[in-house]
Amino acid sequence: MPEPLYQLALYNNWANKLLLAEFKRLGDAVPSSCLHLMSHIVNAQVIWVSRMNGEQPVLGVWQDHDLPACERYHESSSAALLQKIASWNNGEMTQVNYTNTQHKSFENSLLDLLLHTFNHGTYHRAQIAQEMRKNGLQPINTDYIVFVRQ
Repeated sequence: MPEPLYQLALYNNWANKLLLAEFKRLGDAVPSSCLHLMSHIVNAQVIWVSRMNGEQPVLGVWQDHDLPACERYHESSSAALLQKIASWNNGEMTQVNYTNTQHKSFENSLLDLLLHTFNHGTYHRAQIAQEMRKNGLQPINTDYIVFVRQ
């Protein structure tokens, strides 16, 4: 199993769980825009896991969820991502064929799909932090370095 990739999966899981816990703590003070972005993060994880497994995604990319649903989708997709990495075949560059949301076909390496999934989450967590500040809330720090210091 590639250690840096596994570390990124653990970080992604930690950062999303931290945000979900903060949303739960803040309750109704969480701006809808933040829950919308969190829904997008978990939707994308579910979609990419489906593609990696050769399955049709069951969620829309911008489908909105309540907090408990976000938590469920995050847990299941994070576990699937960790399992995918754990079953890695000596770094073999497995190619994945999939169709995107515009019905265009692509082929990318499993490594690229995993890296994209983790980077995608980081990008949108930064947007959530910006939305929280814009709405008078102090965002939590989900930087990678904070994760590794713990």
